[in-house]
Amino acid sequence: MLTSALRTLQVLSAFTIPPHRLGLADVVALLGVERNQAYRSLKTLEAAGFLVPTDEARFEPGPAAAALATATVRFHSESLIDIARPYLDGLSADTDETVHLFIRAGERAVCVDRRESNQSVRLMSVLGHSLPLHAGAVPKAILAWLSEAERAAVLHRLHELPAYTGRTARDVDALRDELTTIREGGYSLSDEDFDASARGVGAPIFAGDGHVVGGISVGGPSFRVDDATLARFTELVRTAAAAISHRLALAGRS
Repeated sequence: MLTSALRTLQVLSAFTIPPHRLGLADVVALLGVERNQAYRSLKTLEAAGFLVPTDEARFEPGPAAAALATATVRFHSESLIDIARPYLDGLSADTDETVHLFIRAGERAVCVDRRESNQSVRLMSVLGHSLPLHAGAVPKAILAWLSEAERAAVLHRLHELPAYTGRTARDVDALRDELTTIREGGYSLSDEDFDASARGVGAPIFAGDGHVVGGISVGGPSFRVDDATLARFTELVRTAAAAISHRLALAGRS
């Protein structure tokens, strides 16, 4: 065993703990390692692309960490991707708008599959893209069904999360009320809170043990997705999400 390599991996693992942004002093205090050792580990991880420095003399996960996380999520979610595939195809055919499948990864949602619209003006997305849970149709659907303690942890850090548009939730009480509405209705709306020119609807996907594991959504440009269209999409998405959850339960996936 390479002791220095193990120590460096332990430093990397420290960044899995919110707020996922640590400075040298934070690492020393958290892991109890010597300052020089922590510094060398941080600089090694930076050189390899697993960490990137911030303007606040701290580090946060970099592109190499994101790529590894995406590969891990996709590896462990292959069964869900397989089960969801025909439902994504069906939603795409029924709506001719962009369809997304997300998996929950801690306090983020990761896009693991999609169907793009055939229309010239459409939503664009990137497989493997991970999002915080306070904005967007599926992220908010996931957040709504987390445990009370997990929701509270995200809401506590709302001020640290990005404001994508003027409609992105910034008020904790307002977002808490929205999450209650989402749980009551069984779906979540994204009305230009993530993309200033897009609207969509998402619904949660549950594993056999009842825990939320992801979600599915349909969305398109605001000029094309009016209220009536959004209502039609809502029923389609809720039905697809429920069917996927049922299939997961039958497969015994948790």
